[in-house]
Formats: sequence, structure tokens, C-alpha cells
Amino acid sequence: MKDKGEIFSQFVNLEVLEIQTNTSMYYLNDFELPVEIGNLKKLKKISVLNFPLQTFPEWLFNIKSLEYLMLRGNDMEIIPESISRLENLETLRIESCPLSKIPKALIQLKKLRFLGLCDTRLTDLNYNLFPYNLKEINFSGTGIYKDEDLELLKIKMPKTRIYP
Repeated sequence: MKDKGEIFSQFVNLEVLEIQTNTSMYYLNDFELPVEIGNLKKLKKISVLNFPLQTFPEWLFNIKSLEYLMLRGNDMEIIPESISRLENLETLRIESCPLSKIPKALIQLKKLRFLGLCDTRLTDLNYNLFPYNLKEINFSGTGIYKDEDLELLKIKMPKTRIYP
């Protein structure tokens, strides 16, 4: 797919990009999303499902108009600190992956309202990591965090709906 990037250059007014594949893609060791997607400055929503991504594509942080980002069914273990560059992000869903920690920079996302962290390996639910403006956090799935940490998070963020 990375060698098909020039196709994306034709979609300068694209606002929604949803890409999904089946699990056969997981056998491609050199898989990358085309960097040309980062030039689509009007994108508001990106959903990437079931691709063998191990790290966030750096070009993603150049899309300042992005309001919705879902990366589900991937191999990512961390969200980079660069996430703070997505200042207009309202919904972030990093799900069904071995995500083990979230960055301190997440708290800088003042417009973030919905955070989906379903089926991850998160254990640190420290309330100081989450923006106070969140309306909802969803931890459904594996739940390897401590129940008492989840309860403390609910106490510290009373205006946020938190789903275990």
C-alpha cells in the first residue's frame, strides 16, 4: 500500500478516510501506510482497522484538522508524546492492541471528549494522565488494570463516564 501513495494526492478535499483489511495483512513485514495521507489537510476523521502497525505514522501529526482518530486491531504498544500536536482531536480510539501505556502529553488535548482504550494492556490508570474535559473513557475488554485503580479514576473524574 505504501507504494500507492500518489493516489491519495488526488483527494485534497477528503474529510473522512476509513481503511480496513483482513488479518492476512499481518503477514506483511514491511507494511506502511502511504505518507501522502499526511498531506490531506482537510481530513477530520481517520479510521484504520486491522493493519499491522507497530508505531503511529509520524505524518499523522501533521493533520491539524483531525477530530476523530481510530486505530484498531494493530500492534501498537505506546501512544507517542507527539499526540499533543493533534489539538482538534475530539475522539481518540486506540483499541484491540497491546497498548501498555498512554503518554503524559494526552492531558494537553483540551478538545478531547471521547477516549476508547478497549482491549488493551493498560495497567496505569492514574487520573493525572487523562484530560479533565473527557466525557467518556471506555476500557472494556481485557481489563488487566487493578479494580481499585479504576474506582479511584471514577472518583477523581466524576463528570466522566468510565466503562470497565
